[in-house]
Amino acid sequence: MIAPKIQITFTLLLLLLGGNCFAGVKLKKLTDLPKELEETSGLVLYLNKYLITHNDGGNSNHIYILNLEGELLKTIEVDEAKNRDWEDLAVDKIGRLFIGDFGNNDNTHKKCRIYILRDDFIIDENNRVNAEKITFTYEDQKEFPPPADQMNYDTEAMIWMKGKIYLFTKCRSKPYTGKSAVYILPDEAGTYEAKKLGEISLCKWGWQFCSVTAADYHPETNQLVILTYTHLHLFSNFPGNRFWEGSISSHNLVGIKQREAICFKNKNEWYMTDEYKKGLGGGNLYHLKLKE
Repeated sequence: MIAPKIQITFTLLLLLLGGNCFAGVKLKKLTDLPKELEETSGLVLYLNKYLITHNDGGNSNHIYILNLEGELLKTIEVDEAKNRDWEDLAVDKIGRLFIGDFGNNDNTHKKCRIYILRDDFIIDENNRVNAEKITFTYEDQKEFPPPADQMNYDTEAMIWMKGKIYLFTKCRSKPYTGKSAVYILPDEAGTYEAKKLGEISLCKWGWQFCSVTAADYHPETNQLVILTYTHLHLFSNFPGNRFWEGSISSHNLVGIKQREAICFKNKNEWYMTDEYKKGLGGGNLYHLKLKE
């Protein structure tokens, strides 16, 4: 029998090394991403034949259209939309694209934004599109920044589900709690307060293991996937929008990398990208599949 403290250390070591005894998904690298996408931070499958992504904050206001092999087909500029900190993408049932400009590492932003592209953006011949805009605040944030133990207003994950937008925050509280707050917004342009629905707790091991970095929703199976730097978490059988009350299966991914983008391919398969970091690698497109 391994002593408790040694057991915890051994478990974290396996997570760092990608121990196969925890692995529940097959991860296959499909290709290196184009150099323009070294900071890829959002991903959606569009029309079942394109992958759309963008870069993280401080980069240009462009989205990138790839084929399913990761080859760059088209670059589209989003007019009047600064990339302050773009973090995730979502798409609705009619093909509108939502770009989440809500990265907020220091929890100091008094207004966050989501840009909405019309459903014909991908065929625009000028490769430039205008965006409508959702501007929002969090209903329960009163200080900018809040106290250290309430730093939970940085968002890196978003889904569209049944006419609403859902946000999942990245915990930056000290001491670290691992809690991700879930907020809801309308899916039409306007100015709103994001309403808090509840919280999801994945683990408390530390931000490297437990912090939410991306999400996607699969309407055909009513499943939610949440990504962290080290794990894929699959939510199912949840009542309404109370995701935390559903069944959760968690699957280890090999090593710790800056994984910040994921989307469903189908019920048990996903596409994922990671950012390139010197010494850690990355900057790739992957295919993930649940092991049978």
